[in-house]
Amino acid sequence: MIKLYSVLSMLFIITSCASNPKIADQKNYNDIWLKMVKGKSVVAPNGYLYTFKDNGNVEYKINGRKRGTGVFLYADTPNTAYYYEKLPLKNLAYDVKDSVPSVNVNMYVMFMIHNNRLKMTSGYTREYKNKVLNWKRENLTIYNTLRDGKDMSEYPVPLMEEVDRANTIEFGVLR
Repeated sequence: MIKLYSVLSMLFIITSCASNPKIADQKNYNDIWLKMVKGKSVVAPNGYLYTFKDNGNVEYKINGRKRGTGVFLYADTPNTAYYYEKLPLKNLAYDVKDSVPSVNVNMYVMFMIHNNRLKMTSGYTREYKNKVLNWKRENLTIYNTLRDGKDMSEYPVPLMEEVDRANTIEFGVLR
């Protein structure tokens, strides 16, 4: 009886996921995005060469030296996809004068393709910027040092939904 119940439960879960249009669309969007960018490259305005790998990840280099990798998360639409890169917290909290813990945080961007031209978001929403300002007011002195009893543990790290889609950098044509 328990085995039958387990099997029926699993079948229900599998068919629910398979018939969920959002999940089906997501897989389609991922497939479309991966097919569109796989093996293609573009030079960014700052001179970095961005190359998309088979798995959707994007590697960027300058003067032939690898500088980082953006990890493909998922395609939001057939023409937009989210990526992240693990970067040191000190890159985000660069203006805090005290020692910033040596931890890595996920930094998100979105790539967009329109007419085979690649764009990337550059920055985060006003709401995120306000969170940072509020944290600074509550935790830092006028000299950007931590107040007594404060630490970096609650520094606001941006979330994926805080990527500013309206603030973009145009790279050029994917080849």
